[in-house]
Amino acid sequence: MNTKIVPVAVYPGLANNLMIRSITLGPPPSFFYQLENVTEVEKTREVPNPAYIAESVGLDGTVYPAQGEPTITETYTEQTVTVLKNGNVSMTEEQWDNWAAGPETEDEPYQLDCIALNLGLVRA
Repeated sequence: MNTKIVPVAVYPGLANNLMIRSITLGPPPSFFYQLENVTEVEKTREVPNPAYIAESVGLDGTVYPAQGEPTITETYTEQTVTVLKNGNVSMTEEQWDNWAAGPETEDEPYQLDCIALNLGLVRA
């Protein structure tokens, strides 16, 4: 699970992302965490054009010109993750007791909120 956090200084950089993975089910559960610096850079590259039709010669010798450009420019995002700190952290007994039963979709935000709080972080 990942969440953006309000940037915090962690030598030798600035952490802007919290990643957690469950390592024990508890009670209360424990998590492995990483404080990360995640940067995204938009880049472009040339890729084959799927609509391009190369020049061809028919059976009767007729030359058909190429249609379209052989390559097109594609934009993509490159993500770089630098791990600045990692360790283990648990929910408190109170957080465990207050974890409401419900659909699985509610579990991830609750776990991220609890672990961010226990590490002194603020989710962005």
